[in-house]
Amino acid sequence: MGQRPQRKIELDEAAETVIERYGDLSGDKAAFTAALETPLPVCLWANSLRIKSKELEDKLIAEGFDPSPVAWNENAYRLPPGSRPGRSWLHKAGLLQIQEEAALLPVKLLAPQRGECILDLCAAPGNKAAQIAIALENRGTVIANDSHVGRLAPFQAAIARLGFLNVTTTTMDGAQFPLEAGPFDRVLADVPCSGEGTIRKGPGKHTPVPDNFRDWLRGKQRALLRRAIDLCKPGGRVVYSTCTFAPEENEEIIDAILSERSDVELISPEPTLFGTSTGISKWQGRCYSQELANTMRIWPHLSGTGGFFAAVMVKSGPSSKVLSDKTPEIDANARQVMENFIKYFGLPSETFDGLQTVRAGRRLKLVATDHRIPELEEVLASGLTLTGDSAKVPKLSTEAAMAFGSQATRNVVDLDDDQRTSYLSHQTLTLSPDQCIACNDRGYVIVRSEGLALGVGMIQKTADTTSLESLFPQNWP
Repeated sequence: MGQRPQRKIELDEAAETVIERYGDLSGDKAAFTAALETPLPVCLWANSLRIKSKELEDKLIAEGFDPSPVAWNENAYRLPPGSRPGRSWLHKAGLLQIQEEAALLPVKLLAPQRGECILDLCAAPGNKAAQIAIALENRGTVIANDSHVGRLAPFQAAIARLGFLNVTTTTMDGAQFPLEAGPFDRVLADVPCSGEGTIRKGPGKHTPVPDNFRDWLRGKQRALLRRAIDLCKPGGRVVYSTCTFAPEENEEIIDAILSERSDVELISPEPTLFGTSTGISKWQGRCYSQELANTMRIWPHLSGTGGFFAAVMVKSGPSSKVLSDKTPEIDANARQVMENFIKYFGLPSETFDGLQTVRAGRRLKLVATDHRIPELEEVLASGLTLTGDSAKVPKLSTEAAMAFGSQATRNVVDLDDDQRTSYLSHQTLTLSPDQCIACNDRGYVIVRSEGLALGVGMIQKTADTTSLESLFPQNWP
């Protein structure tokens, strides 16, 4: 259940070009080739805001998956190639996020700390920004920026599903990100690249990289890294990363920046249990600084993952803490809505402590009080939707029900496995009397399974039966 049979990857022209170009650089051309012919394992991580990793592991096993812990990341698991955890209820309930294992490394190197203000300069599709949000324990500030608004759409959906209160999304060219929006404690520059490290995702997804395109990328990458450093506070950390093997997009970029700037220092990444090698000092007749040994390369045959490159830099100057702006007051109407939800669902009185509200059209959004929303026209959205309407009896949003519903004691319904499947399939189901003891005769209820909130439903009691209409969104990610 949950996975397809594994098949050897048939190497296409793009893969053959990668092998020819980087086989010797890899240190073991035969092993490198064999790795590219092997299907990529599926990797996922637990949303620790809602579930402990061991609990998720047990649930994955119960759903028929075969998880193996990732040794260097306590929240992550590998599944066999072909596994489809994105189709499980665990994914719909926001308990996990799927992300290629090598791509987990940049945020580990960034080392976010609770309460910090962090910029992900090229955030789409948003998995690394999600990692940062969780590392900050849903507090502080994550600014997830990308130049293409459409590419941020999956992350907007993930914010709702995973329950983030500390994220603002913006859309602009990262190389032009306004300096007045900073400074930031840490900046991640996971820049656009030729993507050769993702070749294991299968044939037909890549084409050989033209020289003129790689030249364009190099200019873009240098500009993005310069701006990332400018936006970082003195004493702060910048991580530059790509998912390509190309030295022109990796070591050469770092070498160029080190030669033109005196305000950054390249530091050696902390050792991990991950199969990596150090950066190179020469390529096709060009020599780079010996400092490039402090950068990190991930090779598929050493790590069992895709390919990646990462460099960690510290900006010189006295370290200081970036302070958030003054917390805005919660208006009386918003406070009343929050208090009504607490009373109606029997939530703890402190449920919304440490949160502020933001109006976005008809929607009332929740944001961490120490979250700093930049004053930019390019801001797309901030925080989590509490309610999306202005009706006399506002409906709790699905994302808010997921985020806070595990603590509900009134107007809450717990479903068995079969009922859960029906609910997530948008069906109306019949409840037993024991399932709705603490519910009104008619009205909104929080729906849970195994103690974990799934969303909202509408309950209707009659003399003979009690029905639950699923209000689970049709387009839920």
